[in-house]
This record gives sequence, structure tokens and C-alpha cells, in this order.
Amino acid sequence: MVSMLNQSAYQNTTRLRQRLSRITLSIRRSQLDMGVVDKPFSVNDYDFYEGGRIYRRKKIILAAPGCTAATCTMCPIPNEAFYGLRLKLTAEDFLQQFNAAFSSDPLDSYQLISVYNSGNWFASKEIPSLARQHIYQAIAGSHCEGLMVESLPQFITPQLMEEARTHLGNKRLIVAIGLQSANDTVRNVCVNTTCTREQFERASHLLWEYGYTARAYLMVKPPFLTEQEAVDDTVASIRYVAELGYEDVSICPTRIAPYTLAAELARRNLFTAPSLWTIVDILTIAHTICNIRVTCLDLDGKDGDTLYPRTCPSCTHTLLTALQAYNVHHDLLTIAALDCSCRDEQRAEMKRQEKRSLPDRVSDFLEQYNAEMSVE
Repeated sequence: MVSMLNQSAYQNTTRLRQRLSRITLSIRRSQLDMGVVDKPFSVNDYDFYEGGRIYRRKKIILAAPGCTAATCTMCPIPNEAFYGLRLKLTAEDFLQQFNAAFSSDPLDSYQLISVYNSGNWFASKEIPSLARQHIYQAIAGSHCEGLMVESLPQFITPQLMEEARTHLGNKRLIVAIGLQSANDTVRNVCVNTTCTREQFERASHLLWEYGYTARAYLMVKPPFLTEQEAVDDTVASIRYVAELGYEDVSICPTRIAPYTLAAELARRNLFTAPSLWTIVDILTIAHTICNIRVTCLDLDGKDGDTLYPRTCPSCTHTLLTALQAYNVHHDLLTIAALDCSCRDEQRAEMKRQEKRSLPDRVSDFLEQYNAEMSVE
């Protein structure tokens, strides 16, 4: 098919991005109660699979001010913070939250600790340097093997790598970076992120120079893409990060969460979360390129406010279980033999071509949205 994802065709998208950013920021809503700063937003224990090993991991999401670059069209994470509430948290507040996460089991009980601040770990406006340093020191003084955090690449600097090395010692540091797509138009417009490929490449090499682990995260079917475009874009992005030097990549099927632009599109029947069969197609094509992990799967169905990737009621649970098994064993046989009558529907959807360019799709939505707002 003729791809509508041409890298060089759309140079003048600044105006579109500005309009998308205004809408995205205007509809965000904090989901936290004002003033609750003595405990994390959430604490969960998981098994984390990497390199043939199973790590006992504690995942801590701190109650924090949120991302300072919160323009992404599909991301609900700033809404899981004190976003827009102008609540200034101190280093002591963050440390109290971190310590509260270990009220039942000590830090030494875990092999890997993930600490997320609903934004960027290396942005000092989001989390104070002193808080980072004390958390590093706690990890360094424990039996835990390492720390996992996340950040946009523009915040990852040599100075902050030196800070980590000084206070974390010889412990492992894993940094998740949301590239989302190697395609400039998809990343800049559909995702509307501030991350650039140049920043991503620089940050990746910097982390590797310090002996740290960089993990690339890619978004499957951001807003405005069709199912086939989602496959094409994700596979091309996997090839890009593999050629850059990544041996592992995480792919994130887009979920439709409240108070996001993705939800506004879905409300107008202009967007759906990707089919789980689309994830199967991506793995079938790209499984030999590098190790692929599928994240953001709704395994327990407890998040009733969010629409996650699904298939039909007959096969959704089977596919979710198979994808979870794939994350552990990376054995394509766990999913290749699966089939269902709804597979034909997804194949038919794959053949549907969108004749409008990406900027035209965005422009049409913006006109529709503004018309509705003016009526209200």
C-alpha cells in the first residue's frame, strides 16, 4: 500500500501541534486528592522478566506534580499526579512516600525497584535533586540489584548521570525512554510529544557510556493512525531502535483514558484502541529483530475508566494470557497458533485505507472539536 506516513512530506506542522497541545492541556484533570503527599499514588509488586531472569520488583508511583511536558495526546499519566494544582512538594515529601512503600516488606526483599513520578525522573522541577540522591543512596545501601526510572531524553544530561554514579554506586540503573515512534510525523503530530530522535539518540548513547540500561518504549497505534499504519509504524520503529543498538524494546498498545485527547477522538468515533490481533501481527513480523516486550496490558480488568486493547469476548483473555507468556519466553509459538472468528474482522480492518494525509486528519478533527466548543 502507499504509506501515508511519509517522513518528509509534512514540514509545516507547528500550527497543528500548538492547537493539539492547547486542547490536550485544557482537558487534563488531576485524579489525586489535594494534599495527600505522605504516601505514594500506588505501590505494586510484580515479577519482571529480563534476560531470561525473573526479578522480584516493587513498582512505586510517587504522588508528584507530574510531567512538565504533558502535551502527549494519549498519555493519562499527568492526570495521575497533582497536575495543575501548583502543590510544591519537598524532597522530604518524596522520601516519606518512598519509605512508606516498604512498610510491609523491606527494600532488601526486592531485586529491582521501579520509582516513577508521573513524569520525568531527571527533571528537577518535577522531583528535587536531593530526593533523587537519597533514593539512590537507599538503593546503593541495600541488597537490591538496581533502580528503574523513566524520563524524556531531553532531561538526561551528563551532570545527572554523574549524580547517579556518585550516589547509586555500582548498582544498576534502567531508564525507560518514551520515543513512541521513529517516524517524525507520527511522533510530533499524532503523539504530540516533545521528544526528538536527536535527543533520543544522544540520551541512549549517554546512558550506555555510563554503563546504564536504556529501554526504548514505542506506542502502538497513536491517535489518527489506522490498524495497518500502526503495524507499519511500530515495525519500522523497532528496526530503528535495533539499528541504534537496542537489544530490547517495549511496545505499548494505546489505551483510551479519561481526560486525554485520545478519549475526545474516541467519543466522536474517530479512534479506537488497537486490536490485540494487531499486536500479534507486529510480533509475527518483528520478533527476530530484537527482544520485544508488550506492556500496558489490562490483565485484571480493574481499570474500568479506561478502554484497553481487546478482541472479542471469546478470545480476549486467551490473547492477553498468550502475550503475557510471550513476555517471559519470547516464543512466537505461544501466539502464532491462536485464531478466532473475529480475526477475519481485524484482517478486513487492515485493508481499510485512509486517503487523507495525517495533517488533514488532524485538521479535520480540530475543526470539528472547535465547532462543538463554540456551540457549547
